[in-house]
Amino acid sequence: MTARAAAATLHLIGPGHVGRSFLRQLAPLPVRVVAVTDSTATVFARDGLPVAALCAHKDAGRPLADWPGAERVPVEVALRVIAADVVADGTPTREAEAEAAVARALLALRLGGRVVLSAKNALAAASTTLLLGPAHDRVGVDAVLGGAGAALASDLADLRARCTGLALVGNVTTTVLVQAFERGQSVADGLADAEARGLFEPEPTLDLDGSDAATKLRAVWGAVFGEPGATLPAAAEVAREDVRALDVGVVRARAARGATTRLVGRGNRSGNLRVRFEELPAGSPLAVPPDRVAYGFEMPDGLRVHVGFGVGHDRTAAAMVRDVARLLAEVPG
Repeated sequence: MTARAAAATLHLIGPGHVGRSFLRQLAPLPVRVVAVTDSTATVFARDGLPVAALCAHKDAGRPLADWPGAERVPVEVALRVIAADVVADGTPTREAEAEAAVARALLALRLGGRVVLSAKNALAAASTTLLLGPAHDRVGVDAVLGGAGAALASDLADLRARCTGLALVGNVTTTVLVQAFERGQSVADGLADAEARGLFEPEPTLDLDGSDAATKLRAVWGAVFGEPGATLPAAAEVAREDVRALDVGVVRARAARGATTRLVGRGNRSGNLRVRFEELPAGSPLAVPPDRVAYGFEMPDGLRVHVGFGVGHDRTAAAMVRDVARLLAEVPG
């Protein structure tokens, strides 16, 4: 059998900025990209697709429906027909599309595949199923949590047994804004910096109004404190603060006395989910710079912190690639 024939097959859903970077970073792995799906169509070739050409096609802003031989079929049909060994979902995080994202992931798992996620909506809606269910060892979420998802999955049994509370700094855009305020800059300066770093969600308001941080909090809370298969708290149940309402004077006063400010998501076994700006000591393990995230877990012996570096398009894609490599190694076909 040739190395090409032995390669695992992969189906990417969502060839946006992250998805295309993911495709370009896959080359070292024993993976054959056999299908790519966007919102208009699916392209498929059992022997493998020309990844570079497909990425160039999408770089030019063209839909896959324009690709020769593309099939305009529902994504569920494409998943069933192709039945790839790995399904990577790089679609944007949109709350309204969470149900569809969960359905895609569960269908791929029922078909015997492995699932790698980068968007957060599926995990926020169904972490009690995806991370606590019978197929949990075939799900990769490192990219969902900014490169800290693999550590969560690895520690999950201990966290579920002993963790008493969450303290998550998972949104880097607000960290960029806070640091701009601390330097005496304006909201506009901070927003420009965040955009230049490629940090915004496809819907930037999700970063600014606390929704992105709340989505990650719901996902982690379900994994650590939820019951397998249970329904997670709705997005509207998470109290949150908008960075545009933050008192810049307070932020600068904290910085002047050697402290800092971060958007911290908290919750405990009883729920009490909230996302608020908090004063932190400058040396706190949660006071991370804007190139990383920190997921803190209150344990009987102190705060355990998972730090992730998977922020921005390319690093998010790299976290997806790591998940593919891990799943192929741990769950051989």
